[in-house]
Order: sequence, then C-alpha cells, then structure tokens
Amino acid sequence: MDLSLLVARAQRGDEVAFAELIKSCQVQLYRIALSYVKNREDALDIVSESVYQALVNLKSLRQPSYFNTWIIRIVINQAINSSRRRQRAEQGAQLQAETSNPHGLNSDDSIDLYAAIDRLSENERAVIILKYCEDLTLAQVADVLQRPLGTVKTHLHSALKALRLELKEEF
Repeated sequence: MDLSLLVARAQRGDEVAFAELIKSCQVQLYRIALSYVKNREDALDIVSESVYQALVNLKSLRQPSYFNTWIIRIVINQAINSSRRRQRAEQGAQLQAETSNPHGLNSDDSIDLYAAIDRLSENERAVIILKYCEDLTLAQVADVLQRPLGTVKTHLHSALKALRLELKEEF
C-alpha cells in the first residue's frame, strides 16, 4: 500500500495502518538507535519511546510522504537525549571514582572506530551514521537532519578528516 495513504489512515486513528508503518521501518530505526547507544536494551527503549512519540504527534506531520524521514529524526533525537543523560551519569560516576582514585588511571585507553565516532560532534556523528551505517544518500541525510545539502557535505568532510586523524594516531 502507498505510504501516503497509510499515513493518512493512521492520522485518522487507524491503529492497523500505524502498525504497518512502524513494521516497515522498525529494523532501520533499531539500527540507528543501536549505532548511537551501543546497547541492545537502550536501543529498544529508544525505539519504543520514539514510536510512542510518533503515535502521539502523528497528526502534526504535514507531509505524509516524509513519514520515514520524520520518524528517523525522532529516533535520532531520542538517542541523543539518551546519550546525554548517560554521559551526565557517567561523568558523575567518574567524578566519584576520581575522588576515590586520586591518580585517575584508566585501564582501557584503546581507540577503535566506534569510540572515535562517539567523540565526533552530534552533527558529524549523525551524518556518519546515516551515510555509512544506514546507506542513505547525502540528499536523504540532508532531509532527515533538516539541513542544507552543503552543510551535510561539510559535516561529512570534517567528520572523515577527524576520524582519519584519530585512527591514524592509533596505528
């Protein structure tokens, strides 16, 4: 069935149509969430919360043809918020550990690709994940992130440059 028709039915309250919409993109949403949080349970929580947010706010979607872009953006925002909450909690735990370990030695100082991606800015990380993990074109990435194509290209260029430098130092 046509995406626009399904979205229109779902906006009118058809739960079966909404379920079909979610089923069509659930794997992609999970992969995006997992690429941000690197934890199965957290990724499932993010997808679940995103689906709830999409259901609650579905009537605000003006162009039904952009449903996939819209829900991917919801997942990305949920993942970023989750990462920020986790990072604040880790900083609190680290501060507590530093007070008990005055030398502040970290036993795991290895740098791998995912750790390097995690250190990118939010914009750069989003472009890398959507471009290389989800195989979206740059135009699709620009649509999802609601940014001009030139800006997406700039973020991609700077992200790749930063990754090359960081991974080159590793080897």
